[in-house]
Amino acid sequence: MHDKCTCCHQPFEPEPGYYYGAMFISYAFNAAYFFTMWVALSLFGEFGTLEFSIALISIAAILFPLTFRWSRVLWLNIFVRYDSRVKCS
Repeated sequence: MHDKCTCCHQPFEPEPGYYYGAMFISYAFNAAYFFTMWVALSLFGEFGTLEFSIALISIAAILFPLTFRWSRVLWLNIFVRYDSRVKCS
């Protein structure tokens, strides 16, 4: 991840520890993965705890890079206003 935006030079890490709040967003994503996996496995048959755990850990591991970025982007967008009128030069 870049240190600053290439267009407006907004720092992506305004202060040390800024992204601790993104952990809560990441937690919400993982809860959504859990719920979706639970519903999907419940619809397609009777699976045990081991199969459910393996499926959940696999999905969470595969989607970790996206979850990490999405949670940081959402956390930053809560506090930094996006202005579409700013054009990169």
